[in-house]
Amino acid sequence: MTPCSNQEQGVVIGSGVIGVIHSYEDARMFLDERAARLGMDFGLERIEQVLKRLGNPEREIPMVHIAGSNGKGSTLTFLKEILMAQGYEVATFTSPYLEKPNEQIKINHEMIRNEELVSLLNELISVLSEIENDKNYLTSFEIYTILAFMYFERKRPSIALIETGLGGRLDSTNVINPLLAIITTISLEHTQILGNTLDDIAAEKAGIIKEGISVITGVESPDALQPIIKKAVERHARLFRIGKDFWTENRALEENGECFDFRAGALCYSGLRLNMLGAHQLSNASLAIQACNLLNQQYGLRIEEESIRTGLLNARWEGRFEQMSVNPVIILDGAHNLSGVQALLETVEERYGDKNVHFIFAALKDKDYGTMIKAIEQKAASITFTQTAMDRMNEVERLYTISTHSEKYADADWREAFRKTLERIEEKDVLVITGSLYFLAEVRPFIIEEKRNPYT
Repeated sequence: MTPCSNQEQGVVIGSGVIGVIHSYEDARMFLDERAARLGMDFGLERIEQVLKRLGNPEREIPMVHIAGSNGKGSTLTFLKEILMAQGYEVATFTSPYLEKPNEQIKINHEMIRNEELVSLLNELISVLSEIENDKNYLTSFEIYTILAFMYFERKRPSIALIETGLGGRLDSTNVINPLLAIITTISLEHTQILGNTLDDIAAEKAGIIKEGISVITGVESPDALQPIIKKAVERHARLFRIGKDFWTENRALEENGECFDFRAGALCYSGLRLNMLGAHQLSNASLAIQACNLLNQQYGLRIEEESIRTGLLNARWEGRFEQMSVNPVIILDGAHNLSGVQALLETVEERYGDKNVHFIFAALKDKDYGTMIKAIEQKAASITFTQTAMDRMNEVERLYTISTHSEKYADADWREAFRKTLERIEEKDVLVITGSLYFLAEVRPFIIEEKRNPYT
């Protein structure tokens, strides 16, 4: 693989590292090119080598590590808002982004600024230039991970919440030694990478468990739970399980939210409220509350009940059952596997069970899109298949062919798919756009712009 460069502008193109990054646009080009050319290449050796040369910035900030098939982002958001309500400065590293890559690296609600990202990337490039060769390029995700650690070291927040990208054991974020780990849920996903069974996938996620730390999990399936229990025993890590060590009860649906009680032994918080909808969000919230309990008990982070209540209410997570419009109701949801789709459909049934619900669906090639489509078809009044230009995205014809729905449509242009679907449905109907967070990353800003300037 031969790197090339526009030397005059200092633009870095391809996988190689040449010249200097002069602008945010150059930085985006460099990182996007790496993502396109290198894709996913798992392992910790490359990133550990670079972090060592940088003085191991990931060791300077107390961290919480979050893995799981679904619920990582929501759990992280609940925990972040609770800690912020208590007055802590909270750094977060998440993926993917919805509108701008900088969203992945934040302190409180403020994302890393363009000029800060450029500065850190140039500092990192000087190290990459020394160690990279034709067989040893860092991936785009590894670079974002390192940039996050460098940024957090400079900013010195109170705590950092780190979300895995994919899996756990070989994910680039697994170089950290966190205060505690959270494993949200386990479902069949990325089977060609993580394994074909829940047992295999759980073993990969459980790879984030470190020696002697506490582990919190929302996993309940016996097949998925056993590898987590085994790894916790091997690492002398105390395990806290939903439904056993902590749980939610007395759920009540409110017009625009959820109400519930949380219990952990003798501890009880009653009448907690969320603005994020769905029974699955109660589970995610309970993981965050239990994390607060352990951070308080084991590390002396003072987190009061009022901060828990305020933080849960403040939590918002874009692209997770997010309502974008009223007439018709337009919902964006990043369900990207069967478990996510099932949670989405349960929430749709609870909230809009008496309405016709139409779907626009796009999915990545490495997802179990066949079972996702079959599940959606049970509820859909119609289903429209589409795609984006992303290499990992399924072609619309493949999705359309799999579907057996009596009212199905296909349009390779997702913008046209959206507009045509709106023309077909009634104002009293519901439109759900789902299948991939990467898909939503393109759709969401488009819908926002359409609301401002329709059909421009």
